[in-house]
Amino acid sequence: DADTTASDAVLPALDFNEGTLLNLPLSGEIVIPYNMDNTVYFSTLDLYRCNPAVMIAAEIDTPVAIVANSQVMSISEDPVTGTTVTMDMGNGYQAVYGQLKDVNVTEGQTVAAGTVIGTVNSPTKYFTKEGSNLYFALTKDGSPLDPSLYLPSENE
Repeated sequence: DADTTASDAVLPALDFNEGTLLNLPLSGEIVIPYNMDNTVYFSTLDLYRCNPAVMIAAEIDTPVAIVANSQVMSISEDPVTGTTVTMDMGNGYQAVYGQLKDVNVTEGQTVAAGTVIGTVNSPTKYFTKEGSNLYFALTKDGSPLDPSLYLPSENE
């Protein structure tokens, strides 16, 4: 298949590592920070718990861009994070984007950093008080990482 060969030649490399600075998936304030050492408050649930992700406030329909060259591993429906896309960034790193709608990628597809993969959806019932937001998580070999350590600050 000539089309497969031609497109494979231009696929971005999946080479994320600890020194890589990610692109911002969208612009917004972190409404619930990452914290796996201590609990953080979830106002909708009215409880404290560890959080393996950051929730970034954003209006519904805000475009969500991938933070690094990635391959789509899965697109799933989750009761907590709604439509959720898990991306392989290479070297054991994965990015998880939740609370999405209008997802325009397919499993197995490789996409370049900055590609819009969908838009922010209405929050699931678990985040109604926090408002619409992007659920964004990073893992290395299945262990959670603090995404805010890899994201540029808003004013960079």
